[in-house]
Amino acid sequence: MEIFKNKVKIAGLLIILGMITGVLSIASAVDSSNYLTEACANTTHVLLAALFQFILFLTYVGFAILLYPIIKKHSESLALGFLSFRITAGIILIIGTVILLSILTLSCEFVKSGSDNMLYESIGNILKISRDQVNHIFMVITISTGNLMLYILFLRSKLIPKWLSIWAILGTILSTLASILLLFSLIEVITIEYVILNVPTGLFELVLGFWLIVKDFEQKEF
Repeated sequence: MEIFKNKVKIAGLLIILGMITGVLSIASAVDSSNYLTEACANTTHVLLAALFQFILFLTYVGFAILLYPIIKKHSESLALGFLSFRITAGIILIIGTVILLSILTLSCEFVKSGSDNMLYESIGNILKISRDQVNHIFMVITISTGNLMLYILFLRSKLIPKWLSIWAILGTILSTLASILLLFSLIEVITIEYVILNVPTGLFELVLGFWLIVKDFEQKEF
C-alpha cells in the first residue's frame, strides 16, 4: 500500500511539474509576427522551450504510467483507454516540438540568406499553422479524450470526491469545445474566449495535483 501511496503523490507532483513546464515551453519569439527574424535571434530561448516541451511529454506519459496499475483495478478498459490516449497525445506533442525546432532552423536560414524570399515566409506560415493545430487542437482533443475516461473512472470508483470528478468532466468538455472551435476558425489561439474555455481545466489540474500530494486517493483497498 505504501508503494501505491508514493505513486499517487508522485503523480500529483507530475501534474504540477507539467503545468510549470507547460508555461516554460511557450516560445514567444516563434509566436511573434516577426518570427522569421526573432526566432533565430532568440535561439537559446526557443531551444529551452523545446526542452521544456519534451519534459512536458515525460510528465504526461509518466503520470499515466504511474496511475495505470492503480486505476485498472477499478476499470481495466477505461484505464487502458486513458493510458493509450495519453501516450498518443505525448507523441503528438513530440511532433509539435519537432515543428518548433524546424521553425527555428528556417528562421536562421532566412537570416543567413539576407533576402526577403517569399518561400521562407510561405514555409514558415505553414509550419506555424501546423504547430498551432498540433498543439492546440489535435493534442488537446486527444489528451482530453483520455482524461474524460480517467475522470469517468474517478466518478465511478470515488477515488476522488464526486464534486472534483464532475468539475473535471465539465472542464474537459469545455477544453475540447475550445479546440473544436479553433479547428473551424471560430476563435483564435490565446484569445479571451480560448482562455476562458480552458480556465476550468487549468484550475482543476492544479487542485488535483495538490490533492493527490496531500490527500491521496480516498479508497485505500488497492
